[in-house]
Amino acid sequence: MLTSKEIIERTGISRATLNNYIASGLVPRPQVRPPGPQDGAAPRIGYFPDDTIARVETIQRFKREGWTMTRIAEYLVANPPSAAAEVPAAAARAAAAPQPASRFEAPAPLPSATSAATRLSLEEGASHPAYLVDDRFRLVWQNDQARTGTLSPLGTRPGGTAGSVFRHLLDLREAEGRDAILRFHLQAAKSRGASPADLFRDLRQDEARELEALYDQIRTSAEDLVSHVRLAASGTTPARLLYAVQFRDAVLFVFAPRSGDDDLLEAAGEGAGQAPAAPDVRPVAVLVSTLQDAGGLWVKLTAQEYFELLNEIWTELDRIFRRHHGLPGRPGEIVVCYFLPPLDGSYQWNALAAAHQTRDAMRQLSRRWKLRKGWDVELHMNIGVDEGQDWIGTLGAGGKSELRVMGDAAERAEQMARCARLGAILVTRNFLGKLPAQDRQRLTYGVSQLDASGNETRVLFTFARLADVAAPDAVAARAADLAVAELLDLHSPNPNPAAGGAGS
Repeated sequence: MLTSKEIIERTGISRATLNNYIASGLVPRPQVRPPGPQDGAAPRIGYFPDDTIARVETIQRFKREGWTMTRIAEYLVANPPSAAAEVPAAAARAAAAPQPASRFEAPAPLPSATSAATRLSLEEGASHPAYLVDDRFRLVWQNDQARTGTLSPLGTRPGGTAGSVFRHLLDLREAEGRDAILRFHLQAAKSRGASPADLFRDLRQDEARELEALYDQIRTSAEDLVSHVRLAASGTTPARLLYAVQFRDAVLFVFAPRSGDDDLLEAAGEGAGQAPAAPDVRPVAVLVSTLQDAGGLWVKLTAQEYFELLNEIWTELDRIFRRHHGLPGRPGEIVVCYFLPPLDGSYQWNALAAAHQTRDAMRQLSRRWKLRKGWDVELHMNIGVDEGQDWIGTLGAGGKSELRVMGDAAERAEQMARCARLGAILVTRNFLGKLPAQDRQRLTYGVSQLDASGNETRVLFTFARLADVAAPDAVAARAADLAVAELLDLHSPNPNPAAGGAGS
């Protein structure tokens, strides 16, 4: 078994890169065990399999050869780590597709879109509409529910269920989610590098022009193995979740009904046209992140650069929050996210995992801006996390409502974020005390104190008053006695954010 320190020293990668490989599922998560005699006073050590170094070296080699991270993930899922380092690059290019981490599975490698269609299966007897498209987004397979189900955009369409999927989607009415469904399919196509000429060659000129205009509006993004969009209910069409599962030469789309808890997601701005949800008291975890020295950065940067920085931060944090099923709130120098109890998993752990990844993402963003500006300024988002029973409602009108949480938890999280420094993540004792025991054992937390010589030392697994942690006069009197600790590290064996988030 190997420690993270050994992997970093022997491969030359950074800890942030190793954490990214773990979060992406490229490297297995460590098994947290008591330390050995050689590990010093560390309370717990994460151990990786012996073949992890070979796996990292394989990842690095593929990156040098120009492989995308998605393609690397596909290969590693289909090939054991011990064999991966020895297979020549020519054979690696024929690697099979991944088994996506979702309720959908591809039980065999995917040599071609057409042959793969006969091997795809869905849990529970394929109870939801599903269809497969090739790289030109032509339908190559669909199940019975896709042809007849009320959730499907293909059911009862004229001309059968063949040809370009866009031909069928263009027939949808606005009340059936036409715009959102078209944009989601175009986003999947654009992320794969598909050209409008290939996608729309079988359509009428007026149809092709409409789709090309939408295609040009789509922002390119990294190709996620599994992505989804929430479709609001309208008329007789129920609310749905639309998933896209990316394979090597095909995309699987699945429509599933939405649960009751998904209605709150519309209140976060994703259900334009829906009536705002009535305020309600619910359990919620609140993450508040503040940009350190925002005023100083405003002075150092041009107005264009400052807004570019804030947008870059918001884009990165929004991606992290949504990965962990958070509901992003207001953006800007203060970024807020809310985590509600899901049907499975821990919303408290999701909040901690999102905070932990935010800190790592800001370190990488800070390095990029150092290179860009040639300065030595460190960019930090200071974070406070708490939970409780707070009021949840929406503010705003005209389809631009914003989810807001009002109550003690939200106020305490903001107080801690304003008091933290240098990218620290402050968490209340109350929050940690409500975590299941097995989750608390995956955390490293503590406080900094001065020893007899005046040197700062870190005392693990203890708490301090917020007034003692914060800078003088930085904390409001009502929050001075709040018991808090700094989250230092977390480890999770589960790669699914909904069931526990990603750790390091």
